[in-house]
Amino acid sequence: MVIKLSRDRSWLLLSLLLAAFAGAAVAAEDVYLGEARDKSGALCYTEKHTISSSDGKTIGSLTEYKGPDGAVIATMRSDYSRSVAMPTYIFEDLRRNYREGLRLQGGEYVIFHQGGNAPEKTGRLENQSGVFSCQGWHYFLVNNLDLLEKDEIVLNLILPSELRPFPFIVTRLGSDDSRVSAELRLRHWLFRYFAPKLSLIYDKKNRRLMEFQGVSNILNTNGDTQEVRILYTYPRD
Repeated sequence: MVIKLSRDRSWLLLSLLLAAFAGAAVAAEDVYLGEARDKSGALCYTEKHTISSSDGKTIGSLTEYKGPDGAVIATMRSDYSRSVAMPTYIFEDLRRNYREGLRLQGGEYVIFHQGGNAPEKTGRLENQSGVFSCQGWHYFLVNNLDLLEKDEIVLNLILPSELRPFPFIVTRLGSDDSRVSAELRLRHWLFRYFAPKLSLIYDKKNRRLMEFQGVSNILNTNGDTQEVRILYTYPRD
């Protein structure tokens, strides 16, 4: 049996097939893992980062945090479709019933955090210039590692607990042919001596984060802040 299609239907069918093949070709998902350990070397938690991209552009990510027993203790969902530097996102600590993040509401960015049954606290983002949210600053550094070789970088990072951005300085600590290490700290001269610092090591060739050391966004089992060292692996390597 021969099925005859009109010219319009033929073009429609061809367009649908091309769209399907194109969608399959450009959509991608990548995964990398992290192990967070304390100073004694004991495992605190693990991270699984699932990154979604389209046409080579990051459009979303899901980070799952699991305790040593394998149970999910926190999640972070990010939407980069509007901006890679300033994604909207929500971080949830399932143990404490705590949530924080950044969302679009009525065309404006709203920073929020909420713990337990307490009322949600919010603040509007007044100025978006040079501001980074969630993991947006990480992607900026990955794509601009050469800037670390030249001078300090100032990044305005949103802190949901404070409902506003704060300026941080990224300073190169060392560099060789394969890696570059950097330190991130608050810019304010008074706070920088008391606030925790974050140390980062990036792979230059593959433009990947290899190690993080500093205060974690995941609290310990007692609900206190903890300092960890996280080593990252990339299963596709």
